[in-house]
Amino acid sequence: MIKLGLLMLVTLVTWFTVLMVYGNGNLRADRRPAPAPQASAAQDAGAPDLPDQPARPAPEEAPSQIIPAASQTAARVQRFPGPPLEPSPEHADQAPESRESAAEGPVLYVTATRVNMRSGPGTNHPVISGIDRGTAVQALGPVGDWVQIRVPGGQTGFASGQFLSPEAP
Repeated sequence: MIKLGLLMLVTLVTWFTVLMVYGNGNLRADRRPAPAPQASAAQDAGAPDLPDQPARPAPEEAPSQIIPAASQTAARVQRFPGPPLEPSPEHADQAPESRESAAEGPVLYVTATRVNMRSGPGTNHPVISGIDRGTAVQALGPVGDWVQIRVPGGQTGFASGQFLSPEAP
């Protein structure tokens, strides 16, 4: 086994040496044609030669005073296309402040390790997010088996009443 490894090593060193000695240079370089001089399409059509460097205009004077870009840029105003927003028909007779104040309820605390907040009252509704133990939530409706709540981030949903308590855990 050692003899085989030694034979392979000697073979590789021999190939490396042969390639280093005889492999220098590009053997195809003498077979390549010389590159053609570059000419424009106008010169191919018989037009006179153009100067190498086009004449540059004289540089203009630099402004004596630099004006900040902020004073030149107009203020951006967001414009939203379409008609102005109107309240939906079921809330058209209520002012926005009265809806918010009517929606506020008692503060409840999550007593379980993690409670699912769902899109509707019942386990058949999809889970919106999870609420951790000790999180204070605001009841938006009557407290019962399922309570409509608002979490501190403002998201609303439903949680099981058995995991909510008026006392902090």
